Amino acid sequence: MNFKLTDEQQEIKARAAEFADREVAPNAAELDAEDRVPFDTLEKMAEAGFMGLCVPEEYGGAGSDFLSYCLLIEEISRADAGLGATLAVHTSAGTMPIVVYGTEDQKARWVPELARGDKIGSFALTEAEAGSDAAAIRTTAEKVDGGYRINGRKQWITNGRVAGTMIVFARAVGGAEEGVTAFVIGMDAEGISFGKHARKMGVISATTDDVILENVFVPQEDLLGEEGKGLRVALGTLDFGRIGIAAQALGIAEAAFRYATNYAAERTTFGKPIAEHQAIAFKLADMQTKIKAAQLLTHEAAWMKDEGARHTEAGARAKLYASEVANEVAHEAIQVLGGQGYMKDHPVERYYRDARVTEIYEGTSEIQRLVISRAILKERTGSPAGVEGSRPVVG
Repeated sequence: MNFKLTDEQQEIKARAAEFADREVAPNAAELDAEDRVPFDTLEKMAEAGFMGLCVPEEYGGAGSDFLSYCLLIEEISRADAGLGATLAVHTSAGTMPIVVYGTEDQKARWVPELARGDKIGSFALTEAEAGSDAAAIRTTAEKVDGGYRINGRKQWITNGRVAGTMIVFARAVGGAEEGVTAFVIGMDAEGISFGKHARKMGVISATTDDVILENVFVPQEDLLGEEGKGLRVALGTLDFGRIGIAAQALGIAEAAFRYATNYAAERTTFGKPIAEHQAIAFKLADMQTKIKAAQLLTHEAAWMKDEGARHTEAGARAKLYASEVANEVAHEAIQVLGGQGYMKDHPVERYYRDARVTEIYEGTSEIQRLVISRAILKERTGSPAGVEGSRPVVG
């Protein structure tokens, strides 16, 4: 086994870290307080080639591997988890599904603008009554002459108001194959409006909005994949999207760990730095150990995707563990700082708020355990029987 990053991966990680420290971190607290999307920083990320890092070169991207993309997400999220979420959704949920499931015409029309960062991508699956149970989608796509008419309301859509394109899932009706179907929609289409802007606990610099679709016409050529087979697109997207969220969680955990370590080295009690007190030193040791373990799971899952191996279970393991580690480490970072950690004067309270959602979106921790346990039983018995639920479930 070789755990060493390639020269290209190390170079990307170094560039991302330098960019995060210079362009992202100084503004993170202000963006969090103001609930503001950093458009200027997104433009600079586009100029750096980060918006299409793992998109193939023939479609306008940098052509890097998925592990390099995860390294980028880690570093950006270390500085601002909200910007990390914006980038992750744009790339893994808003762009890569077109690369993976789209026709050559769709790739040529949609992907280059997304890869260059000229447009932001988004992914509209969740509804008020369709979260983990994606098959319960009520948004409809009625078959009409030349395409479809889509009606419905999507909830908690990251990048909603700022997106240029959106991958929308609706229940096809009146066609040859009824059922959940995926579409690529330009956000300038007539009939698209926005409802509630979510006031979130964390990742605030990533806008999250309800999207309303009223008689939105989508031409036949913008059907993504096959009619009635949209859950394949959704589940396949979430398979690698969850690896990106694991990387985001790693970035949050690393930020909390670094801040707590630096604070513990400088803060003195009873005549010595608190880092030299065993109670604090052991916390730091546990925090670092868990981060390293989560990093190995995440990088393994990304490597499996790059190798073309089935990575559903690996991505679920990485997302489950990394998200829980992010929450544990952020919790302990506040504990290391004591009363100071509870104050907005220090960023650990923001890391704590940011970490919480990583156990929820792109599949809750409970869903990840369901995915993993099904895989365990299938490997043992050849059938997932005995695990509650039979329909595909996502977050």
